[in-house]
Amino acid sequence: MSVIAEIEARLGAGTAFTIEQLGGAAAIAAEADKLVNAPYLDVLVSLASSADTKDESILDALVLRGFREGCNALPFRDAANAVLDSDALRMRISKELQPVLAQRVNERQDSADGLVAAYALEAMFRLALSGAISKYQTLGLMTELGQEKNGLFAAHAAKLTGAAFHFWGEQDLLRALDRLLTNEDAEGEAAFELGLAHLAQAFEGSSLPKILEGLETARVFFARARRADEDRADAAAYCSSIDLIQGFATGVAAVALRGPMDTLIAAVADRARLLQMGVLPSWLKPRQDRDIQWARFLRTVVCLANDLERPSWLNAWAVMDRLLDVYDADRTICAGAGLDALLRPRIEAAFARERGLLSHLDDLLCEPGWLEAHGEASKTLRMRIDELVGGAATLGKPREGAPYPELRRVLQDDQRVGEIPADFAERLEGVLLDRVRRSEYLVHPIVQRILSDVRTSFAQCSDYSGVIRDDFDELVLQVVLFCKDRQDASLKELGARGAYLRDPNATEFQFQSDLREWLSGNFRRGDVRTEVEGVATGRSDIYVGFGAHRFIIELKRHHGMVDADVARHYLGQAGSYQGTNVKLGMLGVLELVNREGPPASLEECVWYDAIVPSGTRVARHHVVFRVPGVLRSPSALSVKAG
Repeated sequence: MSVIAEIEARLGAGTAFTIEQLGGAAAIAAEADKLVNAPYLDVLVSLASSADTKDESILDALVLRGFREGCNALPFRDAANAVLDSDALRMRISKELQPVLAQRVNERQDSADGLVAAYALEAMFRLALSGAISKYQTLGLMTELGQEKNGLFAAHAAKLTGAAFHFWGEQDLLRALDRLLTNEDAEGEAAFELGLAHLAQAFEGSSLPKILEGLETARVFFARARRADEDRADAAAYCSSIDLIQGFATGVAAVALRGPMDTLIAAVADRARLLQMGVLPSWLKPRQDRDIQWARFLRTVVCLANDLERPSWLNAWAVMDRLLDVYDADRTICAGAGLDALLRPRIEAAFARERGLLSHLDDLLCEPGWLEAHGEASKTLRMRIDELVGGAATLGKPREGAPYPELRRVLQDDQRVGEIPADFAERLEGVLLDRVRRSEYLVHPIVQRILSDVRTSFAQCSDYSGVIRDDFDELVLQVVLFCKDRQDASLKELGARGAYLRDPNATEFQFQSDLREWLSGNFRRGDVRTEVEGVATGRSDIYVGFGAHRFIIELKRHHGMVDADVARHYLGQAGSYQGTNVKLGMLGVLELVNREGPPASLEECVWYDAIVPSGTRVARHHVVFRVPGVLRSPSALSVKAG
């Protein structure tokens, strides 16, 4: 019986076998040509791992040849895992195995070898982590990843490259992930790994703005991973987690945090179900203890947001216990000092505002049992409150009943409000209230819904606050009303100005001219101009300036249907105009297509999107709107009977 037949018979019977039972090392080597092409590379590795000294060289050479020539992906993966599990074999063949694996990675252009190449790269990475080989060749292969033709390899490579970044911290790995975003099969994995990388960097931030900026960028990538693959419950969980942390840090009311918390709970449950169905290598499996720890911590954050809105507590000991778990977050879940810097200000501000909460803390500081459990964190919190009160600092939301609430919301500094002359403060408050009322009394339900969705989406953007937020909201309102009117108004009402909306050869300039006239007549706060040069080394289509800040509206003409995927091709140019100012902008697309039916509804024509330009860490946020062209009257869409 041949060696292969003997192996198959014993595997079929489920019995173990040795080199001697197969006829010895020489007999095995005699069938080398057949063995390396058979799906038994993992068997050869097992035999080599237990070989006597006299047989090691023969079987080691056969194993190396199997890795070089074998085309069966699963045995290749199992064989690589077996090499990593065998200390003796790993030490004997790692140096010779490294160039063999690198060769298999470089042969990935052939789609049939894509999965083998992915397992080869995984083996090199794990060998480098174990110290058996140098990391530099593996690092070089990963940093050179680019326009991959093999989608299966690209998806695996993205996961490995992300893991490598967390071990080695090389920025070139992030640039490789940026390039992998262009591969349809790898986009979801690359975006997810970029999200994890930016999340880790955020928690290492040196200042609160940097931390918030990093979270903002990470969320954009997690959202992109969800768009690429709707089954990515892990990306949904991270998006919700960031929403909760950002919301708490920026003073969002407790009731507004319930939605993200519900989403997180559903995503965690969905993720657990998917992990039970799929198969992941042990070294890539997520740590369930960390998942549980984070979920418990975020529930505590939501409860604490509600606690901090009260002037006092009935069960102070229990509330203070969870409060200090959040205040000392780095120790609670070991996430990095950045998390403390993010969450502590809201807690400190609440104690500085409310004497009742401060009394609870002082009472507990007198309890020996309390000091033993929470002494260090409690004393740190008490010291910070003394600094805030002594420095007349006021953090968090304005006090209940404080004068000029809208002005305080915009300035976010009670001390500055107190320095403004009373008559001038009254006038400013009146102007701000008038703007709020105008927004609140907008009665069109669809427009209200669109504006509400946009505001919710932009809440994650750090630039979207105060006066900038108010100005942007007004500009968005005018653009939405423009979109509404251009679908409603007849050619008789618009005249020559609207003729381009019926013309299949309409130009981008006509679109620009129409929107400019609309904004110039209806949006009186900003300075509306077109073709402004000296912005991102180019010319902006529509420039809306407010002195210190500005918004750019990039306009495009597209022949064919426009959706989020199509519009995303133009976001790079739109985002480039935000490089030196606030990271808020707009992209408008004139949709030129002969439709069989009516155009898309208004709510389908306005949406939020964001990008992180390749090689950067700062997200750019956009309102995207499409204006349907080649319009026909409703009567022209009727189908005649008979």
